[in-house]
Amino acid sequence: MLLAFAVTGCAQQQVRVDGSWGEGVSRQQSFSRVLVVGVTHNVNARCDFEHFLVTQIRAVGAEAATSCSLMEISEPLTVEGVEAAVVEFDADAVLATVLVQSQEGVMEGGKNDTRGGLDFKATGTGYSSYYYGGFGRYGVPVVYGQFKEAPVITTISGEATVRSMLYATDDASLVYEVLTTANDLSGRDSALSIVTPSIAEWLQREGLLSAVK
Repeated sequence: MLLAFAVTGCAQQQVRVDGSWGEGVSRQQSFSRVLVVGVTHNVNARCDFEHFLVTQIRAVGAEAATSCSLMEISEPLTVEGVEAAVVEFDADAVLATVLVQSQEGVMEGGKNDTRGGLDFKATGTGYSSYYYGGFGRYGVPVVYGQFKEAPVITTISGEATVRSMLYATDDASLVYEVLTTANDLSGRDSALSIVTPSIAEWLQREGLLSAVK
């Protein structure tokens, strides 16, 4: 079932949020320790976004940590790296947000292990049950090459949409997905300050974030 709302600010900026539950998951779930992951090859954009979103999650009462503070940021995201960060932070959820527009399928007839540039190769093979729109377990890209040339939301002027996927760490199941579309973006600060509060507030509204006990 799809839910949506729109918020218009005094600067005529508008954010639209759509949310949907994962198939077959319990809706009686709430998380208090969230590992935040920004999905992009751009390290600066990833870490900036994670910092802003962690601040917003903490503002609604839950605890959160950035992947940049727990993982080796000079290396591409991997399932193993996220899982190690989950253990270190004792996270009960991972919130992975795709910060670029996916270019999945740009090579016609290409397969998951053949698309993309020479310096980016497929990851996540063997996690087919978690495969979803180009993303494997915990939102780790199955094909890094599809993100190589895609613009990051913090560099976009006008309208941008980001996908946030909330996973439970006990079984890595996709619990909830949030699509956030922001209009009238004018740069980095605009994108971060408009998008991140909307994600955190929506998750709280759905009862998915709770205070640490």
